[in-house]
Amino acid sequence: MPEQKKSRRTQFRAPGQSDAAHRSGGLAAPGRALDPLLDTGEPAAASEARPASDVRFPVVCVVASVGGRGALAELLRRLPSRDTRLSLVLIYDAEAGDPPLLELAAQRSPLPVTELRAGARLVPGHVQVLPPDAQATLANGSVELTPRDQGGPSSAADVFLRSLARELGPNAVGVVLSGSGSDGALGLKDVKAEGGVTFAEDPRGAERPALPRNAVSAGGVDFTLSVEEIAAELARMGRPGYALAPWLTHGASFGVDSELGKLFRLLQATVGVDFSHYKKSTLKRRIQRRMMLHRLTTLQEYLDYLRAQPAELEELYQDLLIRVTAFFRDPDAFAALKTHVFPVLMHKRPEDCPVRVWVPGCSTGEEVYSIAIALLEFLEADAGDRAIQIFGTDLSEGAIQRARAGIYIDSISLDVSPGRLRRFFVRVQGGFQVNQSIRDLCVFSRHNAASDPPLSKLDLISCRNLMIYLEPSLQRRVLQTFHQGLKPTGFLLLGSSESVGATPDLFGVVDRTHRIFCKRAMPEAESSPGPTAPALPSAPAAAAEAPGAGDGPIMDRVRAEADAIVMARYAPAGVVIDEEMQILQFRGKTGPYLEPAPGDASLHLFRMAREGLVPGLRVAVDASMRSGTVARLEQIKVRHGEKLRLVDVEVWPLKVRLPRGRCFLVIFTESGATRLDPPGGAPSQGDASRELEIVQLRRELVLTREYLLSIIEEIEATNEELLCANEELLASNDELRRTNDALESAREELRSTNEELTTVNEELQSTNIALGLANDDLRSLLSSLSVPILMLGADLRIRRTTSAADRLLGLSASDVGRSILEVKPRSGVDLAPVVAEVIGTMSTTERQVEERGGRLHVMRVRPSRITGNDAGDLPALLLVIEDRTGAERDDGSPSGLRPARRTGPA
Repeated sequence: MPEQKKSRRTQFRAPGQSDAAHRSGGLAAPGRALDPLLDTGEPAAASEARPASDVRFPVVCVVASVGGRGALAELLRRLPSRDTRLSLVLIYDAEAGDPPLLELAAQRSPLPVTELRAGARLVPGHVQVLPPDAQATLANGSVELTPRDQGGPSSAADVFLRSLARELGPNAVGVVLSGSGSDGALGLKDVKAEGGVTFAEDPRGAERPALPRNAVSAGGVDFTLSVEEIAAELARMGRPGYALAPWLTHGASFGVDSELGKLFRLLQATVGVDFSHYKKSTLKRRIQRRMMLHRLTTLQEYLDYLRAQPAELEELYQDLLIRVTAFFRDPDAFAALKTHVFPVLMHKRPEDCPVRVWVPGCSTGEEVYSIAIALLEFLEADAGDRAIQIFGTDLSEGAIQRARAGIYIDSISLDVSPGRLRRFFVRVQGGFQVNQSIRDLCVFSRHNAASDPPLSKLDLISCRNLMIYLEPSLQRRVLQTFHQGLKPTGFLLLGSSESVGATPDLFGVVDRTHRIFCKRAMPEAESSPGPTAPALPSAPAAAAEAPGAGDGPIMDRVRAEADAIVMARYAPAGVVIDEEMQILQFRGKTGPYLEPAPGDASLHLFRMAREGLVPGLRVAVDASMRSGTVARLEQIKVRHGEKLRLVDVEVWPLKVRLPRGRCFLVIFTESGATRLDPPGGAPSQGDASRELEIVQLRRELVLTREYLLSIIEEIEATNEELLCANEELLASNDELRRTNDALESAREELRSTNEELTTVNEELQSTNIALGLANDDLRSLLSSLSVPILMLGADLRIRRTTSAADRLLGLSASDVGRSILEVKPRSGVDLAPVVAEVIGTMSTTERQVEERGGRLHVMRVRPSRITGNDAGDLPALLLVIEDRTGAERDDGSPSGLRPARRTGPA
């Protein structure tokens, strides 16, 4: 390795900056709030192998390249000048001729600026700049520098970010600003996977959007914000008083497990995945990340937000999925596959028997393609003659789509050698794509390895770094699934910190160092068709089967019977109760502690408890219900007949839940002194007896005080419930009052409507009376007239006639209502032509008519419109016939109808 170019440590100060600004911050003082990203509870599964580090503050790696100096300067300018625990490391890929980044940082940053040197330790409240000709890693809290490979890919940011994630976990923060290329994208994925927080500048506002856009598309960015917003978030994270929620830093308190259970059930109902058996430490960190985004401080607030914003459930689901993957991750494992697995699989294998490989939890497909490349390299010239099927499955549909496309950013050159890039990849815009010939060997689909049936007839299962995120019960279930899917000669590859310890009877060890295992034959398993493999390498003695291991089902029955005998003879007395204190099961002899109460039959624990047991029993049960842990209370004085006993009570919460709530196991055991003399017995002898009695009385006093406190708390809770019920009743009363008011208003409206209808009815009655009078008057008038008159309706039906008209025209009462066109007067007068003419001209017409007897008359037909006429524009007609007997005929026409004059429109 060439000698590293030494650089003098130079520190710049901004104008006007005091010496106090150069004092570095130390670790958080005892009693102060914990770091915002540090979880001191259960260690993360992914970080169990990470070496201990004394860094207890956020370390921010800021990445930029050509075109990002302005964004970098703006970010530095907005950093807080004091009271910050941030430690910043700047990595900038500059062009030739650019001013040194060290000078820019010193001019713009209010914090002290130094150049990063080998052996240096990260300091809070400082900015350190990576030299342009070096790349850095973090190991055991100190910086290691190596020369940057000028001929290789620009990978300084990815190298440092990966080491930062591996070393600091939740305390690592990654920021990618404006620039070109894809440096930092892979490193951000590792930071996010280890529980850190990642930011990228919004590409829409970046001067060079390629760098942040590639980081976002790689899937490793938590927040895409403007430079100003990123600076504000970093300042908030660096405040000394900023800490995690108590339920993250101090373990699950009372009620948090219940809220987590509600959150998991909500996720399962939405996305169909049950996270309740995943490692809680990892899930808590990822839930905390979402809460930080939405500025929420309690889990209950986040639950309410999830119910109000269903889209956040999908975001949380994607964040909970573990996506720690890379090409040829842990290269020694792939070398071990070529040494221990591939030769066995290909030994005397028929060409028509495909090699079947399954990669569960494949994320975006890097592991799948890595195994395909390794297998093709092993086969070399024979690769074209072999049938290969490699299946990649994952819970995320988005990750599966990206795996099928097989397109990856330029930074994969960190993990894939140039020779492999040339042979197995093609250049595309923005990165590399796996060759079509390799993509044809790989099949990707959505699958849940924890609940869905496994693939079958598999030669190899590669499940690396998935088991560490699962609880032991789920690990056993998944390993049983793998065992079911493998052929009898199949292999299992696990991650470097994983094992098959949960199911040692299912797998044997092939290579303990690289976590390669082989399937053990089970007595009930049927042989699968496939090639016969040579003997496997001998497993270490520690992995050898114990005597009788092959008789699994029989030994299980033997153990069960032996356990039943031991439990029946030596197990302490106890009961299983629910949250309502109802006894569900009796275990052992509970007579000395419980007895049926007089009166109605009851299985309530406190009603059945013997005299003196209730106070201590209530205290222990309440403590276990509140904390969710085991509660124990010793030397409770219990009366059984004339005897007094000292009893110890333990209450264990059970993991199995009933539909109506939790269950608890209450165990009764005798204390060391099993019996006390009743009052009135022999007097105490000496000071020792008096001291013992005083101690017992004090213990009883404390127990009584705790019992009273629990009673008071229960009463207060009951009072709270009563207050809530009272408020609900008041609200219901108000609602009923409003309903009553609405009904009263409706009744008033009905009354008003009824009054209006009454008024209208009275008016109609008055109108009917007036019409009746008018009808009577008209009838009297017509009956008194001696002139023949006919009144026709708009439909030309006869409505009224006078008696003179009846005599003249020979009409009868039955003709009323008939059409005038249907009536043939006996006098010989034809009325139809006259009526038709009047309707056509809408004018009054007079005609001279002559009866058969020679009598002359003048017939006057007059149209008139009647209001409310249903016939539309048709008029009603009035026919008046006047007698003209003796008048001379002035036109010399023969008898019959004679023309008469028209007087114009009506």
